[in-house]
Amino acid sequence: MCFDSFEKERFDAFEFIVLIPLPTRSMLLMIPAHDLIAMYLAIELQSLCFYVIAASKRKSEFSMEAGSKYLILGAFPSGILLFECDRTTTDQFLETSL
Repeated sequence: MCFDSFEKERFDAFEFIVLIPLPTRSMLLMIPAHDLIAMYLAIELQSLCFYVIAASKRKSEFSMEAGSKYLILGAFPSGILLFECDRTTTDQFLETSL
């Protein structure tokens, strides 16, 4: 997304100031994640920002439809990941056995 396209489409939404750096920071939170829950929270923070960006064009019905479909299709892998985190016996990525 560049600022020229914002001017063409007349996006005056101030949310983009937050919605662009926030997924980047959540990607950086996945690097030191040693727990599955920390990884899940970083992925969910990133995906929620992308859902809002997908549905950001308020006057277009296609944008709202895309955002809602993205949310529904993102909920299923999220639930499967949480179910798998619950099924595992340990929540650590790195186990050190000395």
